[in-house]
Amino acid sequence: MAQVQLNTVQLGNNSHPLIMLHGWGQNLQSLQPMGELLATRSNVHIIDLPGFGKSPPPPQDWDTNQYADRIYEYLAAEGIESADLLGHSFGGRVSIRLAHKYPQKVRSITLINSGGLQRQRTANQSFRSQWVRTIRNTFKISPLYRDELLTWHSQKYGSRDYLNAGALRGTLVKTVSEDLTEIARQIPLPVLLLWGEADTETPVEMGHRYHSLFANSELITIPNRDHFMFQAEGSHLCSYYIEKFLAQLPSNQSQP
Repeated sequence: MAQVQLNTVQLGNNSHPLIMLHGWGQNLQSLQPMGELLATRSNVHIIDLPGFGKSPPPPQDWDTNQYADRIYEYLAAEGIESADLLGHSFGGRVSIRLAHKYPQKVRSITLINSGGLQRQRTANQSFRSQWVRTIRNTFKISPLYRDELLTWHSQKYGSRDYLNAGALRGTLVKTVSEDLTEIARQIPLPVLLLWGEADTETPVEMGHRYHSLFANSELITIPNRDHFMFQAEGSHLCSYYIEKFLAQLPSNQSQP
């Protein structure tokens, strides 16, 4: 895999490493206030994922496998034998994939409003989604004005992330369609799930589903908090639960 230089911030002492991965369209600065709080007990590494912040984009469209491989390479280069992972949204997808592929490198996972599961849809929502896909597929084979029609379709029906993805649009399409259900079932690691009950991007029902999938998980839902529940004063609230979770882990815990 082609190497992509990672921009990182390291905080804290020489205690157990904590790797923090941000959400789609964000960068390490979104997690830094919380990272500074957690650095009193952990050796915090906050990473700009490839294509975000100051890290250059991947050389081709990546999925979460390749993002996980790149973080694994970072752990190896830093001499980190075992780390706790913390992922928000897209960073949660990468954390789950990394823990599944390289369990020997991971002691625990904290997921904050994580992606990785397909949204539950009503019958009407499923019909509309299929209708939108059908229109796009029809435009793809149109003999006339194909590019204009596809551009119109993207602007009309594309999500905010899709419209703003730029060079990462192919990566977004690859990663957003991944369903990590079966992978989550295979992870025995301790998992802390923090979810804002007012989240509309990754609804709290996803947190409950993840709680049923992971063999060893704790779910904490927080009223009146949205997808970015860790921002502002929320950083203190999230840090409280994360520190409590990490403190109960055996210091020598590792996975075969």
